[in-house]
Amino acid sequence: MALMSADPLLDTSVGYALRWKPSTRQMIENGYGRFLGWLERTGQLDREETPGARATRNRVVAYRAMLQNAGLADNTIAGRLQQLANALKAVEQGGDWNWIYRASSRLYATAVLVRDPVNRMQPPDAVIALGHDLMHAAENDRFRTPRERATLFRDGLLLAFLVHRPLRRANLVAMSLGSDVERRGDRWRLRVPQEETKNGEPIDCGWPEPLVDALERYLQAHRPELLKCAIKKGPTSALWISRQGGRMSGDAMAFQVGERTQEEFGKPINLHTFRHMATTEIATANPASVMDVKSVLGHASISTSEKYYNRAQMLGAGNAFQATIAKLRGKRRRGGGGGKGVPEINATKPMD
Repeated sequence: MALMSADPLLDTSVGYALRWKPSTRQMIENGYGRFLGWLERTGQLDREETPGARATRNRVVAYRAMLQNAGLADNTIAGRLQQLANALKAVEQGGDWNWIYRASSRLYATAVLVRDPVNRMQPPDAVIALGHDLMHAAENDRFRTPRERATLFRDGLLLAFLVHRPLRRANLVAMSLGSDVERRGDRWRLRVPQEETKNGEPIDCGWPEPLVDALERYLQAHRPELLKCAIKKGPTSALWISRQGGRMSGDAMAFQVGERTQEEFGKPINLHTFRHMATTEIATANPASVMDVKSVLGHASISTSEKYYNRAQMLGAGNAFQATIAKLRGKRRRGGGGGKGVPEINATKPMD
């Protein structure tokens, strides 16, 4: 694309896409691809039309309605519209796409939170236990096919890894051997270059020590098994391999993680919720370590981390209150108090 090779210093009317990170570019391409896919499914895709001519107001309104009818959250729909506007701005320099940006902004401003991450969170040790159970089953269930066992082991490792290193979805998908994950001496390192992180800060840390043996087992036996399923044979450096033998997509990861946790806990955990779980656990266990939250999530600002710290304080206050009630109940019973008709408080039930 000419836009990607133009020099913005010489001509400020082009080169809009030059400032995008590779992950941002991929996200916008995917967003525009969804719009084109919808046009094709509904018989509205004219391959002779320019991108700008395709994006009429009526079509964009109908596209938004389709996304709403599909049950997508307002924030998600706003993001899809913003991706569409960004793509159009990159390829149709003379067009006015502010009306799409404004529609996206209004949706963001009036969005209703339909997914409360607190209700989806589980104790980190319970999720880690599930991951190890899946890996153990993969190694010991001889009635499963090699491909099924490889998939099971991969999902178990992925779940446990997310508890220890709650990376953003795009960085999780991009993890590659030799660059993002590499062995240095007797240790495994995890690196995400600054151009691939949301805040422009590189991530450089050790692979979780409790999962080193599991990683090596996955690389030795289960990843090669999944690679056998590739339709197009050829080398790939991707760490997470799909059942089709290629790099796992973000949608596939979200589906597998959701399925495994739904089966175990009765409700799915989405990929982003692992970030809430990690930071809430840190801030609750040691309120003085709020800066650790910033490091774990790669936040550019401490104010973002403080949001999780404040939530953890509220959870801690609720737990302390419940403990106080439990003590009062114990004293009342020992003293024979608590008159008739007074309902008992269930001290084990979380506060609403």
